[in-house]
Amino acid sequence: MKTTWFTGAAMAAALVVGPALAANPIYTGGQSGSYFGSFGPLLLDVLKKEFFDYELKTSAGSGENIEQVLSNPQAIGMTQTDVLAFKSAQNPAIADKISIIRNDVTNECLYAVTTEANQDRLTNWGAVAGYARRVRFALGPQDSGSAQTFQLLQSFDERLAEASKVSYLDSTDAAIDAVINGQADVAFFVQFPDPSNARFERLNDAKMVFVPVVDRNILRQRFADGERAYVPLEVKVTSAGLLNWQGVEKIVTACTPLAYITGNPDMLPEGSTERLDQEEMIKIVREVPVSELQPQAGWFQSMLDDLAQVSEQGLEKALQAVDDARESIAQ
Repeated sequence: MKTTWFTGAAMAAALVVGPALAANPIYTGGQSGSYFGSFGPLLLDVLKKEFFDYELKTSAGSGENIEQVLSNPQAIGMTQTDVLAFKSAQNPAIADKISIIRNDVTNECLYAVTTEANQDRLTNWGAVAGYARRVRFALGPQDSGSAQTFQLLQSFDERLAEASKVSYLDSTDAAIDAVINGQADVAFFVQFPDPSNARFERLNDAKMVFVPVVDRNILRQRFADGERAYVPLEVKVTSAGLLNWQGVEKIVTACTPLAYITGNPDMLPEGSTERLDQEEMIKIVREVPVSELQPQAGWFQSMLDDLAQVSEQGLEKALQAVDDARESIAQ
């Protein structure tokens, strides 16, 4: 009998059966954003400890992340819950194709800012909607979460839907610049309610006026399963407990949870390794303590400490003011 001997190189070559499999993507947002820099790495650590192979990917934001998960069920995406609700309303099939892994990690809040010259007319979101036909709005990129949120608000608000002077710019900061420079009347954006963020400091230094984005229509928005797309929260707009140039420290505005999404395991072949891994990944991320997915950085912990629920009386007072402003402009 003839014996065949392999050299080390030949044996190594024989063991290679194909190229290494690519890691599954976690779609976040821009490289300088909190999804990519703060929340993504924590999720990545949780998965790597359980020997799952994922990697962070930058993207244009919530809208793109949803589309990426639709095209690749094994991908994970980070998205605003309200944007997912908007996309699902446009395409009901999404509800069957996407699973929400969890959406209890943190909230992002809706903000609108205008100039001091407009503060007597654009006092709340009812006034902004009332004047929407003539107001010049500035937003970030059209596929960003903020832009998708604005389009969602338009979809159920007939007055806001009349807005025709809407500019989509390269970034939220560019949208704010447009208002500061007199090229727009209102900048709209969605952001973590972190008043130590340089953007808030810049807004206060420029004497911009914060317009709370909350009304009854916004708070009525639900998913098909009845889950709320928005919650009203009292958030700070200036740091260190100081009052801003208006004498304001906090506003009541609508906030939407950050959602971690992936493909429904049913989209993968039954009995396959991919499907089993998908089911186990979802279970593991759902069961991990929420603190392991939350940044321990000072800005985030301070933000959590500063968030406050709104009393029923305080919320009703704010909503009634919005109703009154909307009605007065309609007359």
